[in-house]
Amino acid sequence: MTGKKIGLALGAGATRGLAHLGVLQVFNEHGLQFDCVAGSSAGALFGSLYAAGSDLNLLERLARELKEGQLLDLAVPRWGLIRGDRIEALVRTLTRGLTFAELKVPLYVVAVDVESGELVVLDRGRVADAVRASIAMPGLFVPKRLGGRLLVDGAVLAPVPVEVLRERGAGIVVAVDVHYGVAETEKIRVNNLFELFFRSLALTGRAMCYQALKGADLVIRPAVGHLSPARLHNVEEYIEQGRRAALASLPRLLALFAGKEP
Repeated sequence: MTGKKIGLALGAGATRGLAHLGVLQVFNEHGLQFDCVAGSSAGALFGSLYAAGSDLNLLERLARELKEGQLLDLAVPRWGLIRGDRIEALVRTLTRGLTFAELKVPLYVVAVDVESGELVVLDRGRVADAVRASIAMPGLFVPKRLGGRLLVDGAVLAPVPVEVLRERGAGIVVAVDVHYGVAETEKIRVNNLFELFFRSLALTGRAMCYQALKGADLVIRPAVGHLSPARLHNVEEYIEQGRRAALASLPRLLALFAGKEP
């Protein structure tokens, strides 16, 4: 085992973030335990569940049964189309109302103060509050007021929070990119307002994401770029693609954990 702290950076990606679940399942099955986790948007959600020690197989069954209407509580569109209260309540239940101090693994949730323009790393208080802030995609979700700040989606400034882990002492960082891995020449069919929104966000953040990933020791990219980031219809494929990508990276992962790679 390497003496370096090994961190896991889970990237943004809306419903494509379900691929994180497959990746995390493989990590657990092979006894790979990270020293710290950072997540942005969907990565914050799944990072919180991992850090809380949640049953990943139970989460998979829950994901298969969930319907979009159960999660989306529409709002009068002053700040956003979706209030986000239902998702926050679900996260609170899944994380058992834990605070950051009560987690099994140190967790850093990334959000953005939309008024100051600053990146905010949340690591205190209730985990569900922080996750709700990190998933607040501007214009879609109502922002989260927390600690005197008006917070929105961490992907606005840090789609894959590799540097957050470096700044907190991680000597090795494994990143999972579930949103921005689509080839620049690949055409994506856009069918509705939500898909238009997510596609635009992906294109806007592409260069920023590529730059962040240069700082990772290993990048795992589930092949989910062809799947809609705005629908829950492909739960099985998201998870399966996450598992495949993690298994393909397993030799390098094991080498990193054994300290056999610089």
